[in-house]
Amino acid sequence: MKIWFPTIQGGSGTDVYTRRLADALGRHGITTEVTWFSAQYQFAPFLLRGISPPSGTGVIHANSWNGFAFKRSGIPLVVTEHLNVSDPLYSPHKNLPQRLYHEALVRRFMAASFQAASAITAVSHFTAAGIARTLGAYPVQVIHDWIDTQAFSPESDNRRPPHRPLRLLFVGNLSRRKGADLLTPVMEALGSEFELRFTSGLRRGTRIPKGPNMVALGRLTQDSELIDAYRQCDVLFYPSRFEGFGLPLVEAMACGKPVIGTNTSSLPEIVEDGVTGILCPVDDVTAFAAACRKLADNPEMLHQYGQAAERRVKERFSEDLIIPRYVQLYESVVAG
Repeated sequence: MKIWFPTIQGGSGTDVYTRRLADALGRHGITTEVTWFSAQYQFAPFLLRGISPPSGTGVIHANSWNGFAFKRSGIPLVVTEHLNVSDPLYSPHKNLPQRLYHEALVRRFMAASFQAASAITAVSHFTAAGIARTLGAYPVQVIHDWIDTQAFSPESDNRRPPHRPLRLLFVGNLSRRKGADLLTPVMEALGSEFELRFTSGLRRGTRIPKGPNMVALGRLTQDSELIDAYRQCDVLFYPSRFEGFGLPLVEAMACGKPVIGTNTSSLPEIVEDGVTGILCPVDDVTAFAAACRKLADNPEMLHQYGQAAERRVKERFSEDLIIPRYVQLYESVVAG
């Protein structure tokens, strides 16, 4: 059985998902091939309808925004929803071009993909529920995102060094949806006893004001770079306003780091508040700062949260648990 992943590059976590899924399936004995298409096809994926699948393709697995364009006669199509942009909870965090693009094009593309699919998956229960609310009662199977816990793992000595500022880390595109505009106000409130390291995500050109206790890491495109960043931090800070899943949370937790994030969308499916991290109200700078101070003042709590975070990933989001579910899904659509 060969799985074909035709993928339009979007500079988002969906690209990472595709690469990692193909690699993980290979480790489980499944043949895969990824075909990358230019980002310009995001606006007209139907132009790819004439692309022939690689020889031997048994299943096609595509993103909901363009899956319909890769439906081929006699080959099952699996469609995955990563971020339901039609969800009203996302609307307040869009700019005008995003609103127009999502409503005029993406919503139609998603509906066409779901109708063409042999099977539909969503990366969280929140995302699956959003599909039902906004697009209809499609049969959606939830398969969470995952992490390779052999690669993403803690250092042997995972405790915060004494007499060092509490080191926060933000990983993601510097967008309003991700809460990037909150990073500077929170760090201003915290002062010199705290440090924030932040990436620029996978997209170029976006910047935020940088205070003296903030360090820009730029684009981290290799897993090894991400792993180093997680191991060198004390806490993942993730003030996102809307998520389909939240892969950086799982990556950080696998490295034994707790999360300070928002109590919204899919994040409570990953973070147990008061066990593996602290979840705060959306946009609450005061609450975010208080959570950071709480962990800075309680090193044993910080360590215990990190240990619990690592355990939770191994129990819920490890590659060895999730990838067999994809293999089973592919086998079922081929048989069906």
